[in-house]
Amino acid sequence: MEKVKVGIIGSGFSAEFHLYSLKMLPRVDIVGISSRNEKTAKELLAKFNIPNNKFIDYDKLIKLECDAVSVCLPNYLHKDITIDLLNSGKHVLIEKPLANNVEEGNEMIDVAKSANKKIFYCENNMYAPAFNKAKGIIDEGGLGEIYMGRGKEQHSGPHSAWFYKRDTAGGGSLIDLGIHDIACLVWLLGYDVKEVFCQTKTVYPDRGKFGKCEVEDNALGILYFENDAQVVIEESWTSPGGYDIRYELFGTEGQIKVAPTFSNLISVYSEKGYSYAVEKAGNTKGWTFPVPAEFWTFGYPQEMRHFVDCIVENKDALTDGKYGLKILKIVEAMYKSAETKKIEEVIY
Repeated sequence: MEKVKVGIIGSGFSAEFHLYSLKMLPRVDIVGISSRNEKTAKELLAKFNIPNNKFIDYDKLIKLECDAVSVCLPNYLHKDITIDLLNSGKHVLIEKPLANNVEEGNEMIDVAKSANKKIFYCENNMYAPAFNKAKGIIDEGGLGEIYMGRGKEQHSGPHSAWFYKRDTAGGGSLIDLGIHDIACLVWLLGYDVKEVFCQTKTVYPDRGKFGKCEVEDNALGILYFENDAQVVIEESWTSPGGYDIRYELFGTEGQIKVAPTFSNLISVYSEKGYSYAVEKAGNTKGWTFPVPAEFWTFGYPQEMRHFVDCIVENKDALTDGKYGLKILKIVEAMYKSAETKKIEEVIY
C-alpha cells in the first residue's frame, strides 16, 4: 500500500490533534514537523513515538516531496503559508478559520485552483459521531422541516496570547468558536444562510498573562436560513467549567438535541480531583463529565481519514476550501451586523 506523506507545521493544541489522528492511519507517513518551538515539537514527536529526527525547519519542510501539509498555526499566518505550500505542489489541511478575512480566503482559493491542488478545511464537528448521527436523522426527514434552533460553544478562553489580538486572530469568540457552529449548522440544515444579526461584547478586557483582549469574548447572533429557519448561536470565552458544545434543532415533526460535552455518559464526583476531564476544564474537583475518547468524540481521526481518502482517490472533500470560504463570509457579515446593529445580507 502506497503511503500518503504528510507534514505538519505547528506544535500547539491543534497540531497534537492532527498528529494523533494521522498517526492512527496505516497509509499515512509523517515526514516531518516544523515549529518555532523546538521543545514542544519534539515533545509531540516523542508522545506519538515518531523519531525526533523528523523535526525540521520550515524551509526544509516546504522542499520535501510530500502529498500534504497540516497547517496548525495562528490565523494571521494561514494565507501566506498556505499559498507557499500550494505553490510547492502540496495539498493543504488548514485549521479553522480559513483565513483572517474573506479577501485573504479568496486569494488562497485562487492559488489552489491555479496550482491544481486541494485545500482541505478542518471542521472536525462535521465528522464527529454524534453530529453525523444527527445529520442522518435530519436527512431522513425525522424532524420534518426545521424552523428554529440554537447552537453554542463556550469555554473560559484560549490559552495563547495571539487569540486576543485583532491583527493576529481576525476576531474573537465569533471567529474562533462561532465559525464551528455556523459550519455545522449550515451542513445539518442543508440550506445556506441568507441574512444574519449579531451583537458582540468584551466582558474581560484584561486577560492577565495574555495581555489586553482587543476582540470580543462573547457573541450572540441569529442565522436566517433560506428555508426561513431562525437559529440562534451563542459563543463565549468567559464560561468556566470546561468546553461546552451543544445544538438544539426544532422541526415540524420533532426535535433533536446534541451535546457531546457535559453529557451523562460518564459522571464523576471527586473531592481531590483527577488528571483530565475535557478541554479547558480548570480543575476536576466535585462533579465532572469527562469526555471518553475525546479525539474520536470530536471527529478528528474521522476527518483526517476522509482527507487522506480524498487525496488517494482524487475526490472532493465534504469540507474543502470553498466551504471554509463560504462560512467565513457568514462570519464577516455577522461582524458587519455587530457594527451597524442591523440585519445584514450574506454576500456569497
